[in-house]
Amino acid sequence: MIAHILSTGDEVLLGDIIDTNSGFLCKALKDMGIEVQKIMAVGDDVESIAKLIKEISHVADICLVTGGLGPTRDDVTALACSRASGQRLELNQQALASMRSYFAKRKFVLNKDNEKQAMLPETSRVLINHNGTAPGFYIKINNCLFFFMPGVPSEMKIMFEREIKQVLADEFSLKDDILIERLTVFGLPESRVGSLLKEFKIKFPKMRLGFRADFPVIEVKIILTSYDQDQNKAASDMAAAKQWAILQLENKVVSENGLSIAQEVGQILTKEKKTLAMAESCTGGLISNIITDVAGSSDYFLFSGITYSNDAKINILNVQKKTIVEYGAVHEKTALEMAQGARFKAKADFAISTTGIAGPGGGTEEKPVGMVCIGLAGPCISMARTYRFSFDDRLRNKKMFAMMALELLRRHLVCFF
Repeated sequence: MIAHILSTGDEVLLGDIIDTNSGFLCKALKDMGIEVQKIMAVGDDVESIAKLIKEISHVADICLVTGGLGPTRDDVTALACSRASGQRLELNQQALASMRSYFAKRKFVLNKDNEKQAMLPETSRVLINHNGTAPGFYIKINNCLFFFMPGVPSEMKIMFEREIKQVLADEFSLKDDILIERLTVFGLPESRVGSLLKEFKIKFPKMRLGFRADFPVIEVKIILTSYDQDQNKAASDMAAAKQWAILQLENKVVSENGLSIAQEVGQILTKEKKTLAMAESCTGGLISNIITDVAGSSDYFLFSGITYSNDAKINILNVQKKTIVEYGAVHEKTALEMAQGARFKAKADFAISTTGIAGPGGGTEEKPVGMVCIGLAGPCISMARTYRFSFDDRLRNKKMFAMMALELLRRHLVCFF
């Protein structure tokens, strides 16, 4: 089966936006056992898009197209599809009804410009947009089944998950013959992860590994496709491969289910009915943002104090002035008092804090760029740790500090409960 991805839009070619859609779709198709053979990008030109659609229609079985379904003049993908397929555009009543429903729920006015989005090639079948105004559609042209989706990632992703996956499974008789296990790794570079797992293919020849780096975390995927054995045996083999991989990864697996560190922390706090507070200096609210990105975090997350200045640490968190005068803002004693102050103020079960030097300036020989002190306060624990990282980039340091703080908390929670 041959699959192509076509990304449309001048903004992609000009570098104004990064095409994350193609990466998502490659991964999603791979998880379904479909390998993408080509990714292309084209600007907002009707003839150029139509020409590419025609070419793809003769060589691919599947093509996922993103972008150009909006109400403005440069949204020309549906028109290009009509020219490539030789079909006229017509007002699709199902597409129009889905738009009316979307607008009515939000008390928006549906005008003539918006109705343009419901003009689709004659034989199109509608894909509902659950997160936006522009309907998607799919259509068979020559040998290829084309799926046209919005370019907005949040709209595209939910359309693929809720609409397109089932169509693909039905049209191509895809069997549920792929098993995937995911491990989340923190504390190892990608090259080291690959080196530690280099014997995997020898021990498990019917499986393969996949890696996805999202600094500073790495996802390891164990994939078994097209297995010719019963499901119980396949599940048993996957479990054995997973445990082997965990043992090789030097105690750096933070989730055996592919969850983020924040999700793992959230699950423990939710299960144990415990609460969390945060005091951040160098991370500037990044940890709180990561925590609250997890659905349901309001059940356990109580308070965040972004105490960047020394006065804020003293006045809001009750850090002792003499502690800062004697040891400085970046010190374990300061970090500990920050965590204790946040826990007391929020009346939380646990609190973590960060204070450090993200760079690129501000470091000294004693306290270099990349140094962070993390405090942890909770029942039967009151501690702080210092870590030093070698990144010169400010954002990378902040991300590393944030993940290290969450990992320190996660490890304590695992042991405590």
